Amino acid sequence: MVSDRSQEVFIELSVLVRREGNRFASWCPELDVASCGDTIDEACDNLHDAIDLYLDTLSDEGELMQVLQDRSINPTHKDEPCDRPILSSWRTGVTVPA
Repeated sequence: MVSDRSQEVFIELSVLVRREGNRFASWCPELDVASCGDTIDEACDNLHDAIDLYLDTLSDEGELMQVLQDRSINPTHKDEPCDRPILSSWRTGVTVPA
């Protein structure tokens, strides 16, 4: 029996982006969901849409909590602190001796 009660929870996901030819590929390793775009921002936006669709489908099928548990993804509430490291990278130019 499915409960009519629901609550909003949050999950922390990683996004990896790399260039593939003239496009950018984006991937969420925790959910194994991928997408692409002509720019980094477009690849990230498209991945966000793909993740939303995947999570909505899992929820509609009643499988969301089981998949999150199987993938060791622990939902948190809005005010709970992030317990995973936040990784970031960027590309920058530097001047080196010739």
